[in-house]
Amino acid sequence: MKIPFIKAHGAGNDFIIIDKNIDIIKKSKKIIKKLCDRRFGIGCDQLILLKKTPNYHQVSFYNSDGTLGKNCGNGLRCAYKYLTEIKRYKKTVIKSQNFKHFGKRIGNNYEINVGEVSLDWKSIPLSKKMDTQNISLKNILIPGVIKIMSANIGNPHCIVLVKNINSINLVEIGPKLVKHSYFPEHANITFVEKLNSKSIKVLFWERGGGHTLACGSGTCATAFVLHHNNYTKSKIKIKTEQSYLETEIKDKMVYLKGPAEIVYQSVISL
Repeated sequence: MKIPFIKAHGAGNDFIIIDKNIDIIKKSKKIIKKLCDRRFGIGCDQLILLKKTPNYHQVSFYNSDGTLGKNCGNGLRCAYKYLTEIKRYKKTVIKSQNFKHFGKRIGNNYEINVGEVSLDWKSIPLSKKMDTQNISLKNILIPGVIKIMSANIGNPHCIVLVKNINSINLVEIGPKLVKHSYFPEHANITFVEKLNSKSIKVLFWERGGGHTLACGSGTCATAFVLHHNNYTKSKIKIKTEQSYLETEIKDKMVYLKGPAEIVYQSVISL
């Protein structure tokens, strides 16, 4: 079976985008993992499958370990660019599991509404009732921790505000937090350092994918909880490991702006 695909990235968060044979791919975790494998496949942080319907493009996200994701801000921007600039669809609406997404090009960047944020412990979800904006994680030493918060924007997120992000051993702490018992569905982890009220610096460890250079839904969840807890403004700039992103909060909806690059197009035989 030959599968045409697009390789893309947003701020170094890389994706495979496929809009053909997706029903066959969805049924096989083995195929998904092979496509995502950086040694034996194409390689990516997440696989994006697009299916056209009369009113929108249905999007499905798969992590590199083959598990299903529910939202991806950087992936949405890349998918929007693919649909509008490569496929030439004029009115592009993308629908994920929980939201409808509407994008636009702004200069060389792309902006899209990633979703509405919930801070309710059941919606995140957490394993028991607690203050989602003041979580205590015992037996995990996090240097310079200021506050631990949680939120859901399609995916569950744990946001760890620290004094100095350079003091974080991501490979050691990230996996412990992702699978902490408080997160029954696991969680994407953001370590964040506040630079000032309009800018932050971040590191990511994602469920099903591990270390990524950027996480769109994580960026949006982080921006929302920092604003909610009066650390930052409603519109901020985010320094990722290799790039910059921008977020803006309007009510409970978070908009994400940043680069979206089509790296190449090709075909893989499976």
